[in-house]
Amino acid sequence: MSYSEELKEYLIGTEFSNGKTFEWENNSDTLYRDEYFVEKCRNKRIIHLGCADHIELIDKKIAHNSYLHSNLISVSNVCYGIDINHESIEYLQNKYNIPNLITFDIVNDPLPKEIKNLKFDYLLIPDVIEHIGNPVIFLATIKDKLKHNVNEIILSVPNAFSINNFINAFKGREIINTDHRFWFTPYTLSKIVIDAGYDIKEMDLMFCEHGKLSCRNLFKRLIISKYFVLRDTLILNIKF
Repeated sequence: MSYSEELKEYLIGTEFSNGKTFEWENNSDTLYRDEYFVEKCRNKRIIHLGCADHIELIDKKIAHNSYLHSNLISVSNVCYGIDINHESIEYLQNKYNIPNLITFDIVNDPLPKEIKNLKFDYLLIPDVIEHIGNPVIFLATIKDKLKHNVNEIILSVPNAFSINNFINAFKGREIINTDHRFWFTPYTLSKIVIDAGYDIKEMDLMFCEHGKLSCRNLFKRLIISKYFVLRDTLILNIKF
């Protein structure tokens, strides 16, 4: 999705409205998040921030070939994984012998020497920002520390407009990962990225689905194919 000149004025704060309407577009035919990441990273040099996942989920995902970091390693030329979760990093190193894993707090730690003098095509931040208490500081710090090492950021977040959220709302309930702090809309995600100091001219937004839909989800697939805003994940590409 490209950003119109009118939308840019609201995002950077030169215009204000208490009830502005924005219409969204989708620029990609890719339906699934992991397929998009894997294809973008084929034969590329990448850093995967937040690579470790919850330790309780690692074995199941690896067994089902749905562990994103393993899939990225298989297609990329160079793949470093960084994560603040030391326990999960050690678990991956000891049980699965996964290389190039670094325990690293992007906000508080200096840039690891392993990547300090390297150049990468992409920094991936898949479904991490919703876990962060202050996403603006988090993204601003990434810009400051990695702007000379990375050409482009690709991040994903949960979409507040997900069809599942509407269905659950009608039932009077919320289903959520209990470590999440935020849901995002296209506007609010773009707003925090602008607030973190990134250039809107270098941003591109798309809608996708986090996980593959089974044959039993044919109706949902039909709905989200037509009404893309109801997909459960937002992906934002940002060039430095």
